[in-house]
This record gives sequence, C-alpha cells and structure tokens, in this order.
Amino acid sequence: MENKKDSTNYLHNVLLIGNPNVGKSLTFNKLTGLSATVSNYPGTTVDIDTGNFKIDGETIEITDPPGMYDLNTITEEERIAKLLLFSGDYDLVVHVIDAKNIDKSIDLTLQLIDAGTDVILVLNMIDELDCMGAKVDKEGLSAKLGIPVVLTSAANDIGLDELKNTILNYDDIKKNIDSNSKARIVIHYGNDLESSINKVESKLEHRYDEMTNRAVAILLLEGDKDIRNTVKKHEKNYADVFSLVDSIEKEYDDPIKYLTKLQLSKYALYFKDEFTTINKVKPQTNDDFKEKLSRLMIHPVYGLIILALVLYFGLYLFVGVLGAGYLVDFFEDVIFGEWINPFLTQIVLAVIPWKPIQDLFIGSYGIVTFGLSYGIGIIFPIVSLFFIVFSILEDSGYLPRLALLTDNAFKKIGLSGRSIIPMVLAVGCGSMATMTTRTLETNRERIIATILMALTIPCSAQLGVIMSLLSSHPITLWIWLGIIIFNFIVVGLIAKRFVPGSQASFFMELPPLRVPKPKHILKKTWTRVVMYIKELLPIFILISVLIWGLDLVGIFQLIIKLFNPIIQAIGLPTSTTQSFILGFFRRDFGAAGILKIRDTLTGVQLLVASVTLTLFVPCIAQFIVMIKERGVKIAVGIAILSIVLAFTAGFLLNLVLTTFGVVF
Repeated sequence: MENKKDSTNYLHNVLLIGNPNVGKSLTFNKLTGLSATVSNYPGTTVDIDTGNFKIDGETIEITDPPGMYDLNTITEEERIAKLLLFSGDYDLVVHVIDAKNIDKSIDLTLQLIDAGTDVILVLNMIDELDCMGAKVDKEGLSAKLGIPVVLTSAANDIGLDELKNTILNYDDIKKNIDSNSKARIVIHYGNDLESSINKVESKLEHRYDEMTNRAVAILLLEGDKDIRNTVKKHEKNYADVFSLVDSIEKEYDDPIKYLTKLQLSKYALYFKDEFTTINKVKPQTNDDFKEKLSRLMIHPVYGLIILALVLYFGLYLFVGVLGAGYLVDFFEDVIFGEWINPFLTQIVLAVIPWKPIQDLFIGSYGIVTFGLSYGIGIIFPIVSLFFIVFSILEDSGYLPRLALLTDNAFKKIGLSGRSIIPMVLAVGCGSMATMTTRTLETNRERIIATILMALTIPCSAQLGVIMSLLSSHPITLWIWLGIIIFNFIVVGLIAKRFVPGSQASFFMELPPLRVPKPKHILKKTWTRVVMYIKELLPIFILISVLIWGLDLVGIFQLIIKLFNPIIQAIGLPTSTTQSFILGFFRRDFGAAGILKIRDTLTGVQLLVASVTLTLFVPCIAQFIVMIKERGVKIAVGIAILSIVLAFTAGFLLNLVLTTFGVVF
C-alpha cells in the first residue's frame, strides 16, 4: 500500500469509526470542541461531521461518519462510512469500541488490520469497566493486535490527551510495537475459506492502494456490491473474477459472509477472555437490576406497559401538560402578550407611518405578532421539552430496546424494528426524521416509513398544541389517539401491499442501560434548540412575510374563500380555514391557529379539527426533504394522499358524531 505519510504534503486526516452507542460521536465532540461542522456526503443526504484539534503546533483533522458494524455494510449510512474509509482521503483510522463489550466490536478492528489499514483501537467507557471490577491488559492487547490501544472515557475526559498524542505520534508508536511484538495475530478463516480467498486474490491483477488484495477478495466472496463495482473498474478480467467468485459461493451451504463473521466472533471471544477479566468478575447487583429492567423493556406485555408509562409521563405530562399548557401560556400571554408585543408595537407605530409596513411587523401576520409569537411563544417551549425527553431516551439505551419490542408488529406493515427510531424522532420534527430514514435497510422500508410519518405522526409542537386543545375533554384525546393509530395501521398495511420490494431484516445491538447524565442531556438539548432556532425560526419569519404579501394583494383571502366550502363540509366554521392553510407552511402553525380560537369551537369541532390537521399535508419543510430523499413523484403523491385522507377522515368523523348527537 502507498504510504501517504512519506509525502511532503502529508496532513493529519483521521477517520473516526465505530458501532452506534459506543461513544464515538461524544469522543469526536470532546476532541474537536466547538470546531465541528456538518456536511453531506456527495450524492447523498448522509450528514458527516468534521472538526479538528491542535497539538504541538500540528492541526489534526477528524471526520466522524455514521456508525458501522462491518466492512460488508447493510444500511446506506454504514455504506457511506465504508466508502469514506477506503476513499484514500484519510491517513489514520481511530476505531472506538465499548470496553465492556469488546467481543461485540473488535471483529471490525480485525477486519481493518487484515485490510492493511493504519488503525488505533480506542476502548471507550473504561470507567464502566472499572465499576465492574474488570481490567484490560492494554499492553498485551496492543502487542497481539500490532496496533496502538488507548483506554478512554469520553464522558469523563479520561484518556483523551493520550489519544491525541497517539494520533500525532502514530508512526513512532507503531514502529515500536512492531519491533517488540513477537506473536501478532494473523487472521485465518479456516483451510477451506483461506483456499477460496487465495484463489480469488490470485486472480486480481490490480494493486489496490486503500486495502490489501486479500481484503478485496474477502469482500467479493461476501457479496459486497461496492467492491464488485471497484473490481469491475480496475480489473480487465473482471468477468473471470466474478465467475470464479460465483462458482466458489455455490460450494458452501451457508453464505460466506456468515462463515467469516462466525470465525471473527471466535477471535473476538478469544480477545475478551485473554486480555480482559470481564468474565472473571462477579456481576454487581446494580447490573442485575439493569439486566432485569432490560428484559422487561423488550417483553411483549411488560414492554408495552413501560412504553405506555414513557408516553404518559414523557409526552403527555412533560411535553403536553407542562410544555403546551403552562409554558405556552406563560410565553404567549405574559412574555409576548404583556411584554414583547406591546413594547414593539409602540416602537413600530412611532417609527413607521405607513400602515402596510406596520402590518409587516405587528399586523395579523406580522413578523413579531405572528411569526415570532408562534415560533417562540407557542412552538419553542414544546419542542425544547421534547428534545429533553428524546435525549433521555437516547442516552439511557431505551430506543434500541423499543426497536426490538416493536419489530414483530412493524413487520406486519412492511417495516422492521429499526424504523421506530425515525418514528420517534418524527414526533420531534418530521423533516429531521425523514432524513434519518436513510438508516433503514431497504428502499421499500424507507418509502413506507416516509408515508407513515407524513400522514399519521404529528410533530412535537403540533402534538403539544393538540393536547392543549383537547385537554378540556379528555375523552376526545383518546378518540383522537385511536383514530391516528387506526390510520397508521391501515395506511401501513396498504403501503406494504403496494410498495414493491422485499421485507427488511433486523439487526440492532442492544447497548447497556445507563443512567443519563444531566450535563449531557442539557448539552444535547441545547445543541438541538440552537439548531431549531437557526434553521426553523427564519422559516417562521419567511412565512410571515409571504403571507403578509399575499394578504396585501388579496390572494391569501382568495385562497381562504376557495377552501371555505371544504372546511364547512367537515363541520368546521370558516374561521378555521386560515389555520389549515397555515398548516401547509408549518404543521404547528395550523394547530396553533386553532388554539387561538378554541373558545369559539365546540368539543366536537375541536376533535374534528385536531384529527384533520394531524392527517393533513406535511409542512413545506418536510415536503422539501421528502422531495430530496424520495423524489418529486413520491413526495407529491404522499401530499395528495394526505389531503384526501385528512378531509375524508374529518368528514366521516363529523358525520358519525353529529348523526348520533354526540356532544363533548
């Protein structure tokens, strides 16, 4: 392999890889501080974090791609991480794994070593290993692997300085290890597989710079599509190579990927037994409790009870009652109603004499009285509390268990348990959740998840407002929930039938349950709130300006008149039409508009409005992301379907309730 470090243009470019839930991104954040930026991998919507740190006058550039489990990847995110790994743009790889679960991650380290990659192994969460009373033979592990090993606890700033020094002085440290290591590990997959690997390797005429030809041969036998494309590009006799690979695959009863993974898992257990004392320590009572709680979380009955408690206390009481109730009332009535709006109204009236320009700032759709009042006064408190809840669920390790709990049910609608992560995130923000569908295995699963999120899942801001709308009649909240769940199931079953593709498989590692640290929860919440302010607040202002302009020339009122008959058909007064139109710009705008006039509506009308708005078109931001992720045809189709579904459901609900004389 070509050594770029011999070049005079050598820069320290480091790629940080590892499984999800091992503290990789936290390690990245601690190393780079506030120097991190986010970019998209070319041709995809996968976010890649980049940052740097300085040490001894040198600048170390670090890239943090999505998590990956194996070189032969499954999801789009893993694939992008692999493509970066073998892109030739990085001089060094830092592989972060969970020190307590070394046997679940070190197989990727072995693959990297076998591929000739310069790598540092980081055993993170070493503090949790210490709490177990277990130890790691760091020097012995390093000598056996033939690479530097660093013990860290990113959460407690342990070992990060050593990691920085190891990155900076990698060449010298590696040479010292090589000179002193007498019995380095040599990966051997068994005589039969090794013979097959050698046959394929001997057929490869091109010398691959970013990995050994042996690694290329292994990935070919494992059926890796990206490596097939690479080989097709570089090998003149690629047809002969592929023919040989296909013939070898037929000689085995099991997939070769399974056989290589099985052998690597044996090596992983060897390293755990030989170089750690994890299997020799007595499990602590606290760990026993966590293990019992973990089993309860994935139990088909008790797991649902725990989920109900999470939804009740986390979403209903914390986000709904506290956020959409008390905090929204305080922000809307006191902060904006008594302080900000009157103060800025006086200034605008005194400074600007022209009525149309006054309306731009303090009119019915003004930037202050409409955009900022809705965006900060109503939406901001709700979204902030949701981010707190989501961060707690994320850091505790509950979300992967929820994925496992829902896997069987989700398979009935064409999804896998992995889809629960975008679904939960959709309750926070549908736009962000639509982007995370790239983590799903198949295009079919990504399309079905996008449909369900757009048609049936309210964002946290809309959900909080709806809870506030229906709080005076609790029975209506349960009816609303039942209708939304019913639509979720029906739409899912229909989508499974008509969206082409195969059923996705499901594999997700369960991280240990942890007590979330308040400092990390607050930091994550603050980061997401800042993102909300930077990305969404300008949208609120832009919408205010747009609607002000449409209202100024009379177009907005014309649109309202055109929609009035449809709104009346579902039993709602025309005063609510504006809210539905605003709902297209922002879902929460629509619900917030209903909240403003809730005292003029009956309990039945509030329920019909809530159901219809929930099923109504995704907001413009989510619609744009849907176009970017799924294409114009699918995005427009989903939007049309949502309009039909929303008003059909609203019409039928109103018809049933009024026919039977139901009053709330």
